[in-house]
Order: sequence, then structure tokens, then C-alpha cells
Amino acid sequence: MTKFLLHGGATNLPVVGNKKFFKEAVPNINRKIKILIVYFARKKEDYPWMFEQDINNFKNNSPEKDLAFEVADDNAKKLKKQIASSDVIYVRGGNTLPLVEKLRQVKNLKKLLKNKVYAGSSAGMYAVAKYYYSNDRDEIEKGLGIVLIKAFAHWDETKQDIIDKLNVYKEKLPIYKVREGEFITIEQ
Repeated sequence: MTKFLLHGGATNLPVVGNKKFFKEAVPNINRKIKILIVYFARKKEDYPWMFEQDINNFKNNSPEKDLAFEVADDNAKKLKKQIASSDVIYVRGGNTLPLVEKLRQVKNLKKLLKNKVYAGSSAGMYAVAKYYYSNDRDEIEKGLGIVLIKAFAHWDETKQDIIDKLNVYKEKLPIYKVREGEFITIEQ
């Protein structure tokens, strides 16, 4: 069973929901836990400071665990091997389109994620959803469809009209609206 932690965005904020998210992402196993960090939704020059920030978030919220970290490789074959050998795949937010494009190159991604933790924030949530609302482009777009939901990150009460649009878009699927600093868990 795959555990999907789908986060509403802004994982860098020091709020209780983010602390719970990083703690929940680390499985309860008694060995070194390999965490693959995916930044395809961001510019390469941002990788070093984000990597340091993410390592600190994981370590500070699971200090008793032995954690190993790796940044996802651009090469689809190497990325596939990295996913296969990881326990946790953490996908940070940013621009969803290049993220989905890169993940689409990984053959059998859904199968590769089996029995792992997939922790996706904002664009990371959108990538695995069937459909999502793009905050940047103000339209509904298609994700990889690994989790059969319609997703909406960065949600708040002022955006109810978006929920109405998602509700009538294509087929009937559950809609998950997630606020910044909060997350939902789906196991499948």
C-alpha cells in the first residue's frame, strides 16, 4: 500500500501542520530510511538552499531516525532507479507543468511508488492527482492520475467558486482542497 501525503503548500513555514507533515512522511522502520527529494518544479539554482531546508525539516521532526537524502536526477532511467531504491519520495512545490512532464517520463511510476511514502506539496500533490486547479494559470489541468482525485492546493474560503468548477469538470471524483501548511493522507 502506498501512503500519499498531499500538502497544500508553503512547507517552509514554521507551523504545526508542516511539522506533522515531515514527521508523518518518515515511515516507522528500524533501519536507514532513504528519502528522495524531487525539485523538478523549481529552478536548479534553488536546489542547494531548498535541499538544506528540507533536510533540516525531516531531521528536526524525526530526530530518532537514521535518514539518508538524495536529490532526484534529471535522467529518467536514473530517476526510476532512485525511486525504486527509496522509502520516501518528497516532491516540493513550484511550477507543476515541468514536474509532471519529467515524472511522465518514468515508466510504471505508480508501480514504483507501491509500498512507499509519497509526500507531495502543492505541485507535488497536483502531479499525482487526476485533475488539479492551477493557481498560476487559473485553469483546471491534468495530472498523472495516480490518485483519482481533483486537487486544489493553497485553498481558502474565498476560492469556493473554484471548487464549484472542479465539481462539474469531467468525471465525478472526490475533490481535496488543502490549505497551506496542512495536508491530507490517502492510502491506496
